[in-house]
Amino acid sequence: MASKEGKCSYKVADLSEFWNGQKKIVLCDPNILACKDHMELLEQLAESGAKVNFNQGLDIRLITEKNLEVLKRIKLDSIHFAFDRWQDKDLIEPKLRMFAEKTGFHRNKGKVMVYILTNFDTTIEQDMYRIQLCRELNFSPYPMIYDKEHADPIYRKIQRWCSNFIFWNCPTFEEYEGR
Repeated sequence: MASKEGKCSYKVADLSEFWNGQKKIVLCDPNILACKDHMELLEQLAESGAKVNFNQGLDIRLITEKNLEVLKRIKLDSIHFAFDRWQDKDLIEPKLRMFAEKTGFHRNKGKVMVYILTNFDTTIEQDMYRIQLCRELNFSPYPMIYDKEHADPIYRKIQRWCSNFIFWNCPTFEEYEGR
């Protein structure tokens, strides 16, 4: 990944250098929060008044009270976070909860999606915990199968269950599987 995206995130331009008042801004940066100038960039996005789509995963571990205050002022079209490593649970879960509580953004307002890497170094129970945490926070889970070729077929079923209209109408995987 380093050869594709570089080893760090850095500011290459101010918003005014490429934005001409369009109503929507789509950011393809892999993680604006990792940039040392992210507060300045977030302020520019907030001041634009445009709807902003963070279309790649932001590192929820980098959320702070300070950058959260600016994120709340951005007209959020969608935002994506990742909860890939179970080992980071004690850091990620409180940050996801803080984001939900402080912003009020959710799957319908601000379209919050959480990428969940499955069958890498987790159990199905750990994967289901992360998925159900998303339900509790009203975030859309997006399970991603790490090793599709060797994965237990249950992971494909979990992906289908997490498809938005099914997931929000069928609260447990067991209930979905029993249909």
